[in-house]
Order: sequence, then C-alpha cells, then structure tokens
Amino acid sequence: MLSAAKMILGNCDDIDAYGLDTYKEPKVIFDLIKSKIEENPTDEYVLFSDILGGSVHSKLIELCNHTNVYVVSNMTLAMILEMKLATEENTAKILQHTIESSKKGTLIMNHTKALNTINQGLEDDELW
Repeated sequence: MLSAAKMILGNCDDIDAYGLDTYKEPKVIFDLIKSKIEENPTDEYVLFSDILGGSVHSKLIELCNHTNVYVVSNMTLAMILEMKLATEENTAKILQHTIESSKKGTLIMNHTKALNTINQGLEDDELW
C-alpha cells in the first residue's frame, strides 16, 4: 500500500507501514507504534488496518487509550491518498469524509452495468 502511495504522491515520509510479513506478531507492531506515540505525545496518529476485528486491528485498538490516536479498518489506497491530500485540519472530520468517500467509491460492476457506463460515455474522472 505504501509503495503505491509513493508512486502517486512521491514524498510519503510522514507515513509508516507495518505488516505481519515483516514483524510477524501484532504485539511487535503495537510496541513499535506505542513507542512512537510516547516519543511524540502531541502528534496525532491515524492507524489504518486491513480487516475489522483482525489480529492487528484488535491490538491497535488498545492504543486508542491515547486521545490522539484513531484506528481505521478496511484500509484502501484511496483512503490513504485522501488523508494525505486533505487540507482540513480537523483529523476527525477528515476521517469521517474519507470513510464516506470510501463507501461511495465501493461499487459492483458487472457486464450490464459496464456496458451502460461505456454507452453513456462517462469520463474517467466521473467514474472515480
């Protein structure tokens, strides 16, 4: 996910990625992020996870005992991009908008719908 964001945005120095493929256990990821929070307690942290109720998500929720931590499940690249490009300063508002956009951007396309869309001649930017 981070490599895709970097391809699109370029500089993503303020984004860190932690995966079980590297860190093997949710507790290791939890400890790394907890250390960052303790080192920079005035920063806000938005933690994205892949699966609601998954092992990493469940462990990260424990970090919400800090008032500056948000945990968001069902991460998509669009969510990451929207958060990074947001101009709003209120993190809670940005997250709410990001989640609403994600819901609207989740579509089922089949043969009939695809043909209708093509026949309507929609521009790419209208689809996205």
